[in-house]
Amino acid sequence: MHFPFRASIVLVAVAIGAWAITAPVPDWVIAGPFGGTATTVTLDTKTDGVVLAGGRNSLLFRSQNGGEKWDLLDFPKRHLSEVTSILVDPADSQHYQAGMIAASGGGLFDSRDAGKTWTAVSDIRDFGVRALAVAPSKETRFVAGTAHGVLLSDDSGKTWTRISDPQNLEMQSVTAVAVDSANPEIIYAGTSHLPWKTMDGGKTWQSIHTGMIDDSDVFSIYVDPADPANVFASACSGIYSTENRGDQWRKLIGIPNTSRRTHVIRKDSAGVIYAGTTMGLFKSLNRGTNWKTVTNEQVNWMAFDPTRPGGLYLAIENEGIGKSANGGDTVQLMNHGFVDRTISSVAQSGNRLLALETQLGGTSGIFVSSDRGETWSQLSDVRGLAGVHLTKIVGMPSEDRILLAASRRHMYKSIDAGITWKEIPVRIVIPPPPVPETPKVVEAKRPAAGAKPPVKRAAVRKPVEKIRTVSLSEVAGLYTLKRGTKDVLFAATDLGLLISGDAGERWTLADIPASMAVTGLYAAPNNDGRLIARASAGLFESKDFGDHWAPFSFPLPASDVNEVAIPVTDGLPTLVATRVGLYSSPDGGAKWFTNLGGLPGSTVESVLFGAEKTAYAVEYGRLYESRDAGASWTLTPSALPATRIRQLWMPDVASNRLYGITTDLGVLFRN
Repeated sequence: MHFPFRASIVLVAVAIGAWAITAPVPDWVIAGPFGGTATTVTLDTKTDGVVLAGGRNSLLFRSQNGGEKWDLLDFPKRHLSEVTSILVDPADSQHYQAGMIAASGGGLFDSRDAGKTWTAVSDIRDFGVRALAVAPSKETRFVAGTAHGVLLSDDSGKTWTRISDPQNLEMQSVTAVAVDSANPEIIYAGTSHLPWKTMDGGKTWQSIHTGMIDDSDVFSIYVDPADPANVFASACSGIYSTENRGDQWRKLIGIPNTSRRTHVIRKDSAGVIYAGTTMGLFKSLNRGTNWKTVTNEQVNWMAFDPTRPGGLYLAIENEGIGKSANGGDTVQLMNHGFVDRTISSVAQSGNRLLALETQLGGTSGIFVSSDRGETWSQLSDVRGLAGVHLTKIVGMPSEDRILLAASRRHMYKSIDAGITWKEIPVRIVIPPPPVPETPKVVEAKRPAAGAKPPVKRAAVRKPVEKIRTVSLSEVAGLYTLKRGTKDVLFAATDLGLLISGDAGERWTLADIPASMAVTGLYAAPNNDGRLIARASAGLFESKDFGDHWAPFSFPLPASDVNEVAIPVTDGLPTLVATRVGLYSSPDGGAKWFTNLGGLPGSTVESVLFGAEKTAYAVEYGRLYESRDAGASWTLTPSALPATRIRQLWMPDVASNRLYGITTDLGVLFRN
């Protein structure tokens, strides 16, 4: 994996049993690829080794051994969400509170059993929480910065009261809060328009912006525990400090302008100031006069270990959790069990498995596993994909050096196992028109003396195939099949189904009747040439690896189809996952049945056949299993919190290993 840190980075490799999140067998195993974006991190200062970290997609993790291993907590799910802040009750290490923003508003959530169960806090429900703080001199006083202003609790978070003025439009959206280390009545609030302060527990507020650039979004506020008059604030316009509780701010210089979007500012017990910015972690040994670059990756939050001088945890964009024992001079990524990744495509390449993360900074992340998905590593120093966000990837069944990938409109090829990529033109072979049948030549009689000889006709040239380079508007899928000794590529595109027998150098257009765009292709698990294509005009079937196609009758429009499972052998039904349930046909599409036993009649995202009559289906992220080819279904129990599986995958039916591709937890597997 590529970590462009200036500090020394240490990678720890251990066996799967030591770091994957495991559960009773058979059950899902979270195997990674570990890492991804961490949005916040905090420590239980009363319990050694306990660290909590949040991510996007409502993900919250806990480590009980200083980040060596992370366990996923069963935190409430919200759409398009981010865990922004975590608070551990200093008087009760079993009591956590976590703030969230989400498309639906977010809220504050409370756990009284160290994260096993959570409840929504009724006073802060359905609106976003950006920041949480505890009053150091009054540990039952909690403060929250929310989309509805500043709220305060004096009973350790049981009940909350709004203490900012509802009529003050500038204090509607609060992004940072802090409490004076000596006086719990002094509370600071950062907003999207400068900071505010109350000296009387929220009865009155005053704007404290003298010396600060106007209209500065304030991301964090830090009060020096040793000297509460000394306060730091990080904003979109830079880093500021005050020696009189905000009456006058002074901008700290020294960090390049490109790094002035500072998410978090902190000071350790030795007086070293740390700034987590969009361009990495910086630190200053002389109160902000000069700064040293520590890392180059965006830091979203940080937390100090009070029991270990120089101990520091970082929540890092795209890279997960970083840990340092020497004030950031070396940073070790501690992601074993922590994962916040959306995998967009998986494939098999020779004996390796591939996983693709479309959005990884300014490019895509390509991950490789050589042990059936138990451990993953990211391809580093990849060339040719700068600024490219791939959505699909595919390998060859016969060897692992040739890979094809696609963004929405372009195709790319690698011939060195994914290190170097080049965009390839899409060349479609136009077959020549059929050669007209040559009339039978009747041997002419020898002409009589004095007659003209017969006219010789020119030889008919054999038609030459033409090649046309085309532009694609959408590549919906890439697939490979083994046909005899040959690897055959398929591309589902807006122009139709493209087929290539030479690793993507040239393509032919499948003759699918009355249809143009193809959005999906499904193959029989025993690779016997049976295919079903999801096209704009419906479903179509081929029994000869795509050489010939015929309509495949189905009662719903193709846009309602999520996936098709072709049985291993004849005599078993075809299964179709749709937005309104699972359909089954025992006779090749002539008759269809729904409301199959044990499976809810709602959206089924994925379905596939395993060995013999075993089948699997996913309904709203839950796995169901059938032992009778889909006639009846049983919900498969799991010790994991509710997962959001987007797709099932079983590249090798004989291996009996089932993979789940998720929207947030990377790749899962179970045996």
